[in-house]
Amino acid sequence: MNTNHLSLFKRVIMTGSISQVAKEIHVSQPAISMMLKRLEQDVGVPLYTIVGRNISATDAGLTLMEFAESILSLEEQIYRSMEEFRQGSRGKIVVGVSQVIGTYLLPKIILSFNEKHSNITVDLEIRADHDIESLVRLGNVDIGITLTPPEDHFSLRVRKITDDQLIGIQPPFTIDSNTIFVPSDIPIEINEQIGNQTKSIFSTEAVKHFVMEGMGYGVILKSTVELEVSCGKLKYWDGYDSYSVTTNVMTRPAERLSKSVWFFLDHLESINT
Repeated sequence: MNTNHLSLFKRVIMTGSISQVAKEIHVSQPAISMMLKRLEQDVGVPLYTIVGRNISATDAGLTLMEFAESILSLEEQIYRSMEEFRQGSRGKIVVGVSQVIGTYLLPKIILSFNEKHSNITVDLEIRADHDIESLVRLGNVDIGITLTPPEDHFSLRVRKITDDQLIGIQPPFTIDSNTIFVPSDIPIEINEQIGNQTKSIFSTEAVKHFVMEGMGYGVILKSTVELEVSCGKLKYWDGYDSYSVTTNVMTRPAERLSKSVWFFLDHLESINT
């Protein structure tokens, strides 16, 4: 059913005159009559009668008028909602991230983003770093944030943000151990300056607890340990030369991005400049 025909039918029945509506909307009377006939064909029953110059609804037409109010109102709501999505004033974004980025980096970013865009929902899809590229390409997530660059970067839009450091940590007291704990949830190679005393364990959080207990030193992202350092539970370890880590922000080609996604990308860039 064509809602334009439905709207026209409603208008004609309310005025009782095809000629009057023709003048108001600058459409010929034969064109209006043809559209009304098509509406009747769609529903399969007579909707109106014409006596002289007057047109009136049949019982079926009156029933259709009742539905028309709801249908046309709903159509208007749909267009208003779609306009909000087009403008980016509301929407939903799915961000694919690894466990370490989703735990330590994204919460403060989402919080500051929601302060500016309260009607845009940001959902996190926690996946292994190496899986996120394909999720972005397939459209399962809108934005992928990884610590490793994409293998096929030509088919994606990639922004590089340097917003973190790989640093060494130690407990706030003297220890005898030379073991250096490295978390397996950071998918980047630790540089060779720390020798062969490294021991890989399953998470950044585990590394912090092992080091706090005095079992050795650790190498982790600076953003993941700021709270413990500020509370005096851990110290930065001078025995490890820190260096910057690049975060890769991946999306599909620009023409496939919603306004909401653009707002989030701009927010990421603004907080890292």
